[in-house]
Amino acid sequence: MEEENKSPRRKWDLIIGIALILFGGIRLYDRLQAEAEWSFRSMITILFIGYGGYLIYRYFQNKPK
Repeated sequence: MEEENKSPRRKWDLIIGIALILFGGIRLYDRLQAEAEWSFRSMITILFIGYGGYLIYRYFQNKPK
C-alpha cells in the first residue's frame, strides 16, 4: 500500500525539480543581465535551482523496486 502512494509523489518531485531548474535559471539569467551583481535574491534563486537538482537526483537515485 505504501509503495502505491510513493509513485505519484516521485513523479511530482521530478516535475517540480525540472520546473525549479528551468524557471530559476531563466530568472537568474535575467537578473544577472539587468544588475550584473550578485545580490541576496540571486543567492536565493541559486538555492531553489540547487533544490530542484536535488529532487531530480533523488528521483533517479531511488529506483522503484
